[in-house]
Amino acid sequence: MKIILGSQSKGRRGVLEKMGYEFEVMPSNIDEEEIRLENPQELTLALSYVKTNALLSKIKEPAILITSDQVVCWNGTAS
Repeated sequence: MKIILGSQSKGRRGVLEKMGYEFEVMPSNIDEEEIRLENPQELTLALSYVKTNALLSKIKEPAILITSDQVVCWNGTAS
Protein backbone atom coordinates (compact mmCIF):
# COMPACT_ATOMS: atom_id res chain seq x y z
CA MET A 1 0.00 0.00 0.00
CA LYS A 2 1.20 3.49 -0.83
CA ILE A 3 2.55 5.60 2.06
CA ILE A 4 2.14 9.38 1.96
CA LEU A 5 4.01 11.69 4.32
CA GLY A 6 1.90 14.81 4.72
CA SER A 7 4.85 16.92 5.78
CA GLN A 8 7.96 18.60 4.43
CA SER A 9 9.83 17.84 7.66
CA LYS A 10 13.33 16.57 6.95
CA GLY A 11 13.30 14.82 10.32
CA ARG A 12 10.11 12.87 9.64
CA ARG A 13 11.34 12.05 6.14
CA GLY A 14 14.62 10.80 7.59
CA VAL A 15 12.86 8.48 10.04
CA LEU A 16 10.86 6.82 7.26
CA GLU A 17 13.92 6.55 5.01
CA LYS A 18 16.02 5.04 7.82
CA MET A 19 13.29 2.45 8.40
CA GLY A 20 13.47 1.52 4.70
CA TYR A 21 10.00 2.69 3.66
CA GLU A 22 9.20 3.97 0.19
CA PHE A 23 6.86 6.93 0.41
CA GLU A 24 5.61 10.05 -1.31
CA VAL A 25 5.88 13.51 0.24
CA MET A 26 2.68 15.54 -0.05
CA PRO A 27 2.75 18.79 1.96
CA SER A 28 -0.59 20.15 3.16
CA ASN A 29 0.35 23.80 2.55
CA ILE A 30 -1.94 25.00 5.34
CA ASP A 31 -1.34 28.29 7.16
CA GLU A 32 -0.38 27.04 10.62
CA GLU A 33 -0.42 30.59 12.00
CA GLU A 34 -4.21 30.69 11.62
CA ILE A 35 -4.61 27.91 14.20
CA ARG A 36 -3.81 29.13 17.70
CA LEU A 37 -4.74 27.25 20.86
CA GLU A 38 -3.18 27.74 24.28
CA ASN A 39 -3.13 24.06 25.21
CA PRO A 40 -0.09 22.49 23.48
CA GLN A 41 -1.71 19.04 23.20
CA GLU A 42 -4.87 20.49 21.66
CA LEU A 43 -2.78 22.60 19.28
CA THR A 44 -0.77 19.65 17.94
CA LEU A 45 -3.94 17.57 17.49
CA ALA A 46 -5.73 20.45 15.74
CA LEU A 47 -2.82 21.06 13.37
CA SER A 48 -2.56 17.37 12.50
CA TYR A 49 -6.32 17.16 11.93
CA VAL A 50 -6.32 20.19 9.60
CA LYS A 51 -3.34 18.83 7.66
CA THR A 52 -5.08 15.48 7.24
CA ASN A 53 -8.31 17.07 6.00
CA ALA A 54 -6.40 19.28 3.56
CA LEU A 55 -4.80 16.21 1.98
CA LEU A 56 -7.67 13.71 1.95
CA SER A 57 -9.34 15.21 -1.12
CA LYS A 58 -6.06 14.98 -3.07
CA ILE A 59 -5.57 11.26 -2.45
CA LYS A 60 -7.32 9.20 -5.13
CA GLU A 61 -6.22 5.66 -4.24
CA PRO A 62 -5.93 3.67 -1.01
CA ALA A 63 -2.94 4.87 1.00
CA ILE A 64 -1.53 5.29 4.47
CA LEU A 65 -1.40 9.01 5.25
CA ILE A 66 0.99 10.19 7.95
CA THR A 67 0.51 13.69 9.34
CA SER A 68 1.81 15.08 12.60
CA ASP A 69 2.99 18.22 14.29
CA GLN A 70 5.11 19.30 17.18
CA VAL A 71 5.02 22.33 19.43
CA VAL A 72 7.72 23.75 21.66
CA CYS A 73 6.45 24.50 25.18
CA TRP A 74 7.89 26.69 27.89
CA ASN A 75 6.28 26.55 31.33
CA GLY A 76 3.23 24.84 29.85
CA THR A 77 2.70 27.45 27.14
CA ALA A 78 3.09 26.75 23.43
CA SER A 79 5.51 29.02 21.61
